[in-house]
Amino acid sequence: MRAFGRALWPLQLKAGHHDELLSALQLASSTATARKPGTRAAGALKAQLAHSFTELRRYEEAEALALAAAADERTAGHVRGHASAVEFLGLLRLRQWRFDEAYARFDEAGEIYDAIGPDDEGAADLPRAGALLERHRGRALRGMGRHQEAREHLEGALRWFRESGEAYNSARVLTDLAETCLDVQDHAAALPLVDEAIAKLAGERAEYHLVHLRAMRERCLSRFPG
Repeated sequence: MRAFGRALWPLQLKAGHHDELLSALQLASSTATARKPGTRAAGALKAQLAHSFTELRRYEEAEALALAAAADERTAGHVRGHASAVEFLGLLRLRQWRFDEAYARFDEAGEIYDAIGPDDEGAADLPRAGALLERHRGRALRGMGRHQEAREHLEGALRWFRESGEAYNSARVLTDLAETCLDVQDHAAALPLVDEAIAKLAGERAEYHLVHLRAMRERCLSRFPG
């Protein structure tokens, strides 16, 4: 079941097929919970289903699943999965515009990650996990109107993803930086960030995000008539 969920993840994350995949994810999650309660598989599938519920704005269902996912991962002794589930609760708060709570969740996730020792399972994932948390902290700070701090966190995350050659996550942070520029009406600074993000996502089949970026590009160009 867990492998099935992983196979569907790109269709959720990049293509945005949340309605189409919902029934399959619900079946996979309920089956894992019935057969292997309190395991990594059960926790991972609940978190994945929570992601789709969030994108569909079914926030109460998403929160219940995310809390259950965190409990499963904690019961299974999977520190990396536990931190990831708490991180997801922060992402849910971002979607609800509850930015202070989101930031607190990201700090909580960071503290859980800190419990992973250099020789423990998941240690190799820590630099990437840290970069993702930096991105999310930047997004929360942007929501709080703390734009300079937001840029600092986002630029740190962008450096890591660029150095690691992660086109998708680089593009997502570039989008965040562009949105931060647009918050203060700096369309000239936002446009090259948007163009770079579009170029990076063009080969990623990430149409779900490209639709938003193209709209942002039109918004930037509307300020430069002729």
